[in-house]
Amino acid sequence: MKNRINVLVVDDTPQDLEIISQYLEEIAFVDTAINGQEAIRHAQVIKPDVILLDVKMPLMDGFQTLEQLRKMEECINVPVVMVTGMCDRDTVLNSVIMGIDGYLVKPVSKDALVEKVLEVYHKQLESCDEKKTVLMIDDDMSYLKQMNSLLKDKYNVVLINSAKLALEYLVKHIPDVVVLDYQMPLYNGASMMRLIQTSVADREIPIIILSGVLNRETLQECYAYNPVACLAKPVTREILEETIEQALYG
Repeated sequence: MKNRINVLVVDDTPQDLEIISQYLEEIAFVDTAINGQEAIRHAQVIKPDVILLDVKMPLMDGFQTLEQLRKMEECINVPVVMVTGMCDRDTVLNSVIMGIDGYLVKPVSKDALVEKVLEVYHKQLESCDEKKTVLMIDDDMSYLKQMNSLLKDKYNVVLINSAKLALEYLVKHIPDVVVLDYQMPLYNGASMMRLIQTSVADREIPIIILSGVLNRETLQECYAYNPVACLAKPVTREILEETIEQALYG
């Protein structure tokens, strides 16, 4: 592990930013942002290892900020911890749905904060080292989160909701499997398979197609590019895992 990690703290209360920065100064380089828009600008520069997010903020709340951060290559898979004064059922449930890695209620102690930041950071490192990587591409972020909740315990899941970001990701990274939605704007599944195979011609990456419509025309178009399988939505965890294992190990 490197000596210090990069932590981005997003909170609209300057006093809380100062306290959290002081708590983490021994283990991290801390960058702070006073709102979601500022957080997006800072994340592009510092490429954070961990993000701490307040929920209740003006302009963009914590969940809206996270939606935008997840669209950035720098933050696709960065662990996020909510640090907030809100602990109502709806906020906690929404955090779970969003795939938050940790949840701390203010006022938070130094020991609890440091422990949680190191925990999610190490967990992410272990996940990347030990698990196979599944790249999931779908323009529906809520569906991506649902799939992530099904697969994250077994695989390192990378969620991307646009063709452009997916192709940018593939230039620098080699996932073990791609799970691709067929019905996306601009590029359908067949077009995306062609682009992926062209952009990574030196690597053979198995592709699984998911589609809400699996008629004869769709299947013919997809199978021209040799996917591992074409699965109908909604797909169960068991079928998806079985198909991913088939793609990985034959």
